[in-house]
Amino acid sequence: MLATVGGTEAASVVVSGQPGAGRTRLAQEVKRELTARGRRVEWITCTRAISAIPLGTFAHLVPTVGAGADLAAAWQALVSTLGADREDGPAVVVVDDAHLLNDLCAALAHKLVSTRTAGVVLTVSDAVPAPDPVDALWKDGLAARIDLAALTRQHVERMLEAALGDLVDSRTCESLWRTSRGSAVLLRELVADARTTGHLDQAGGLWRWDGVVALTQRLRSVVRAQLGGLSPAEREAMELLAVGVPLELADLVTLTSAEVVASLERRGLVLVEQVSPRPVAIVAHPLHAQVLRAELPRAAADAFRRRLASASSVQRWLREDPVRVSALLLDADGPRPGHGVLTRAAAQANGRFDHDLAERLARSALARGPDVAACTALAESLRWQGRHPEAEQVAGQAAALPVPGPAREALAVTRVLNLCYGLGRVDDALALTAEDPGDVVRAVGVVLGLSAGAPLRSADLELERLAGGSDDPRVLVWAGVARTTGLALLGSVPEALVSATAGWTALAASDTATESSAACAALAFGELMALELSGRLKQHEAKMDELHELAMARAPSALDGVAALGLGCGLLAAGRPVEAVGWLTEAAATLVHSDPVGLLRLCRARQAQAHALLGDPTRAQSALTAARAPSPVRVFDPEVLLAASWLAAAEHRADDAGNKAVAAASLAARLGQRPVEARALHTAARLGRTGKIIDRLHELSDELGDRLLRAFAAQAEAAASGSGEGLDEVASEFAELGAQGLAADASAQAAEAHRDAGHRRQASASAACANSLARSGGGIRTPALDGIVSYELTEREREVATLAAQGVKNQEIARRLVLSVRTVETHLGRVYDKLGISGRGALRDALITQQ
Repeated sequence: MLATVGGTEAASVVVSGQPGAGRTRLAQEVKRELTARGRRVEWITCTRAISAIPLGTFAHLVPTVGAGADLAAAWQALVSTLGADREDGPAVVVVDDAHLLNDLCAALAHKLVSTRTAGVVLTVSDAVPAPDPVDALWKDGLAARIDLAALTRQHVERMLEAALGDLVDSRTCESLWRTSRGSAVLLRELVADARTTGHLDQAGGLWRWDGVVALTQRLRSVVRAQLGGLSPAEREAMELLAVGVPLELADLVTLTSAEVVASLERRGLVLVEQVSPRPVAIVAHPLHAQVLRAELPRAAADAFRRRLASASSVQRWLREDPVRVSALLLDADGPRPGHGVLTRAAAQANGRFDHDLAERLARSALARGPDVAACTALAESLRWQGRHPEAEQVAGQAAALPVPGPAREALAVTRVLNLCYGLGRVDDALALTAEDPGDVVRAVGVVLGLSAGAPLRSADLELERLAGGSDDPRVLVWAGVARTTGLALLGSVPEALVSATAGWTALAASDTATESSAACAALAFGELMALELSGRLKQHEAKMDELHELAMARAPSALDGVAALGLGCGLLAAGRPVEAVGWLTEAAATLVHSDPVGLLRLCRARQAQAHALLGDPTRAQSALTAARAPSPVRVFDPEVLLAASWLAAAEHRADDAGNKAVAAASLAARLGQRPVEARALHTAARLGRTGKIIDRLHELSDELGDRLLRAFAAQAEAAASGSGEGLDEVASEFAELGAQGLAADASAQAAEAHRDAGHRRQASASAACANSLARSGGGIRTPALDGIVSYELTEREREVATLAAQGVKNQEIARRLVLSVRTVETHLGRVYDKLGISGRGALRDALITQQ
């Protein structure tokens, strides 16, 4: 836009966008830049009040007495004021909110543009029609049109990190994006207010927002401006929806009118979504709803709730989907449903990861009398919020009540999960599963056993017995969780993925179960682990993106941490440790407060490994110390040892690094974790160990049949035999799998093998490939990469070599680069040595290989 209006010829632009899209800010930036260049810029702000005055908007530019409403006189006065063209270009007039221009002023603006008397920038709102002369400007091609779309989530993330100067966790980006609805103005106000009030704070290098919106007067003023012009009937309809309950469109029309609803929908203030067989209406902007609720008198709010309670859709949801009308259920003056409705709503809220809402619904149910199902829902909500002693107290008290079979099983599941993952009392949790005769509890007991390091084969046999004789979806869900995780660790990946599919099918049939959120998180991570350990990194990336989208679509919960951990692990496996560190930091910040399925230890171990691969032993040691803290979760012990191995490598303790990798492999073998054993053995081979490692890698490769494991064995064998060509082939295989870090390491080993064999040109090419791959991952550091002899050309060497490859003589190169001929010869000698060639004839091809 600046190039358009800032030229020597008068040109004009219409900037269009929704309220808050940043139209005014963009125009201000143009004004600032043009003023700095010495251009004359006149700023005009349009308002409804000024538009009532014939020439009110242009009053300061048409000071001629008597101009009045005479267009011709006003035009002459305007031309006189703006003056003739100046050497630095014609004047520029900025008309902000031009959709509010009256007819006379709109005609003046049109004439300014059409006669090219001045450059004109007009900002208009998409939400209301602009005067015909303004619309005609872009329709007739007299002015360019720029449409400002709402900010995307990626835009918000980049803006926040630029403004705050550090990483911002994904939930904060998501919440601020959703709350602002991509409005730049509202985003600015939300961030400023959250920082002032302390609701947006930084800890551990990560900015996090707790989601609390401080409705300051500034924020309210912005929202009121966006809601300006509502008729009484339209405001009443908005307030009805803002009370907190969505309405089916037919009910909203019945309670208001079709004309009112249509007007609000056209203005973008009400959205109609097809979220069920019938369309549902909601307030389009979350902040609009919050401000309307905050300013609604209590008596009016109560009246609206009574009207809502009588709507047919609300009555149906009370019966079929009570969590959708939770705002009414929690209102003291709202409908008085049966005790079971509140309990079902609480269980639904838990299943949808809204554990704060589940707690309030469960407590409301318990206020009407003791109930085991309500206690179970409350305990599960507290568990997910990291309030483990409270959860055990509630569950323990409920266990003393008379409990029917299914309710007792549900309570036992929540209780054993809390005892194990929340309180670290794994023996008590396993004892409880042994006492309970229910198959659901036994299936959960197998999951706990796996976490505690139980043998995988015996667990698989128990699960086959449980799942084979049951049609209870909850049994099948937890059997699916345990089998998916267990089979992934055994290396039986196709079977693990089949088991995951069966688990998801069963979960869909039991999505109202209180503990279904835990099953969902555990099943998702088990599936991700199967894909990662087998090197199916592209599938892993697709699945982890799905999980992250699921987490972001739900209320904030520990699922955010599980999803961030999945992303971090995938990026680490792909050789992108810089990005992995960001996600793993985010995961740890969430899981340290609430770790409902026991993944914090793995997160810390992967954090340590990522920092070590980036050459940061201090941070790696800190994460490793946290990973070594006492934990009931022992299934990730080999991962902790692997992290220790990479830390030793980062500290240049080669023997210790190799010993720890071998120890990790031995422990994984004892636990039956064959793909983890293979990864640990491969790590040992990368750190210089050979011998029996190669034979065992081949055995595991033959047993499991994965491409990744075959590449592991091939690299170990090629490194042991000093085969540069074999290592180059392995590097290509890793690159095809998406494991760029492993490809970089194999290329580095190939460079060393080629150098030892006297193949300087091949060594140079492999080294260049290794360095390129390492840089693309953010600067990976391993012993092999650190040991690369520098084959990279300096900037000056590349300049000389490029000219020489083009056939330029040494004397001419010296003249062009202002060097002596001797210096050119010296540079070329170094280039030939680094590239492993003997003269100019091979220079062109060698430089292509180096790129």
